[in-house]
Parts: sequence; structure tokens; C-alpha cells
Amino acid sequence: MQRVMVFIDQLNFEIALLNYYRDNGSQAPRLDYNALPIELTKLLPGENHLVKTFLFVPKPDEFLMNLPRWQHYSNWINGMKNQHYFTVIEGAYVARQIDESIPMDVNDPRTYYKEEKGTDINIAVHVLTKGFMNAYDTALILSGDSDYVTVLDILNTIGKTTVVTGVKGQNISKLRKSCDDSYIIDDTFFQRCLRDDSRRLSP
Repeated sequence: MQRVMVFIDQLNFEIALLNYYRDNGSQAPRLDYNALPIELTKLLPGENHLVKTFLFVPKPDEFLMNLPRWQHYSNWINGMKNQHYFTVIEGAYVARQIDESIPMDVNDPRTYYKEEKGTDINIAVHVLTKGFMNAYDTALILSGDSDYVTVLDILNTIGKTTVVTGVKGQNISKLRKSCDDSYIIDDTFFQRCLRDDSRRLSP
């Protein structure tokens, strides 16, 4: 029985998910983030036990929190902190002024840009630390970010099994060279991870 930990790069995954459905001319469904790691673990060969899931999210700063969408996102993050066998690790989502002569207006995206901070290093630290502490046998990383190649190489050195999963349309070729296995997930997979309210809305 292989012990599995799932590490989700939430923003990377969410952007890929939205792009996938947009390219197919449809709206992305609302996913159950409790079902997601369970279904990911089922993709693995052999007998596996999901030990725990780590969700890495960028926390909106005070400026962004003036928008309802980011207030909703922050509430969702807080709700995920109450899930069983699930840990939320927060980075930061910071608004930066584009032009010093033009004050930032939260309702005018032309006056600022958003910068994600901390997610990459948080994932690297948690995946490696738990690997060296022998907390898992298999690390399953849900992200298409090629920055994790070095992390995968180190885990390979200490004998851990590494699996990378990307959304259809993401280029994970660099990650594939450094992991033991990889998967590309699409609508067929996502239909198994729908929230109850999405199921009711489905035709």
C-alpha cells in the first residue's frame, strides 16, 4: 500500500481549468476540492492510500479584498481550512500600481496588476520536507509549473515516487522528464469531481 500526498497549486490549476473550458466554448464547472484528490489518487496504479491533501492558495491583499469576487474567494479559502485531512497553505496575491502618476482604482484593472507571491516556494518546501521526513511514498503534484523540476529531481534522488498531473492544454513536457508518471485530465475526469450544486445544474 503506497501512501500518497496530493499537492495542489490552486491558482495554476484554476487558470488551466478556465482556459480548457473556454477553448472548448463552455463554462468551467464548480469542482469539489475534497473529491479532487480522491479521484486523482484513483488514477495511480496499484494499491494507494490518500494520506492528506495540501492546497496552496494566494491570499488577496487588503486592496483586492474591496472586490466582491475576492471576498468570495477569501471566504472559500477559509471554508477549505475546515476540511478533514486537508491543509491550506497561504501565499499572497498583491496588487501593484502600473503607473505611479495614476492612483490604483480597484474597479479599474488598467491601474494595477496582480502579483502572486510565495506559492512556488511553499510547495517546494512542503513537498521536500515531507519527503525527507518519509511522510509519504508518492507525491502527486497538480500543476503545470515547470519550476518544480528541481523538486522532482531531488525526490527522485531520495527514492520517492513522483507524479505530475496537468489539465488538457497545459504543456507539462519538462515536468514529465523528471517524474515517474504523469496524467492529463479533462472533462471526463472533472465530471467525477463536481460539487453537488453543479450536478443539479447539469443537463
